[in-house]
Amino acid sequence: MAVYTKQIERNEFLMRKYYLAYEERYRKLHDEGLTWFSDIPSPELLDWVENNNISLEDEICEIGCGEGRDALYLSNKGYKVTAIDVSESAILKCKELARIKGVHIDLKVADALSLSEVTRKYKWVYSIATLHMLVDDNDRYNYLTSLYNLLEPSGNLLLVNLGDGEHERKTDITHAFQLQERNHSASGRKVMIASTTYRGVNWDYHKKELERIGFNIEEAFNTENKEYGKCMTVYLSKKGDDDSKRYLKQGS
Repeated sequence: MAVYTKQIERNEFLMRKYYLAYEERYRKLHDEGLTWFSDIPSPELLDWVENNNISLEDEICEIGCGEGRDALYLSNKGYKVTAIDVSESAILKCKELARIKGVHIDLKVADALSLSEVTRKYKWVYSIATLHMLVDDNDRYNYLTSLYNLLEPSGNLLLVNLGDGEHERKTDITHAFQLQERNHSASGRKVMIASTTYRGVNWDYHKKELERIGFNIEEAFNTENKEYGKCMTVYLSKKGDDDSKRYLKQGS
């Protein structure tokens, strides 16, 4: 009977995508009147926007926006922003915060591993602190492919991934959703929230997975910030039409 029960539990787990654990985390915290992240924008994003002198006329798309701290910041600065996350609770919280701040963001609930419903292309896309949650190689490939396909020819992507680029580690995906006690930094409270997944890769692996998709790696370097700690930051561009044709021809 115990074996049968464990098999049922495993089957139920496999029906849920492990990276959806953040939905349960957000829902629990929001029900208690809390947010998980601060409202301080990511310094890597600020540097990328400044370094590229991104015009207010250009629309920017964020994948994995969470509760929206970066999208809210950009919108408040006058940028046109589309923000996408797989978590409905996160998007609802972002809508609430946007109303409070009096800004507009085009918000969508969608799984970034398959963004077939998002048909428009963007010159500027960024994704911060999302890729590291994907443990499975195929999931990482599909996610990066989605980011690539969102870009216009010669479009640009900022990708920030947790890790130091040296140590490799991954968590057991079957532990996702398990409740764990964590400190909520803003309130000082201890909260019981869903465990999420993590995979840290080294720079050699990371560059190869990006090149496999077809990205041009413009810059790759380590950064560190108060919200996430050590990060791997990459400035990427999509191959132009001619470059893409050459790349596909070489790979065929």
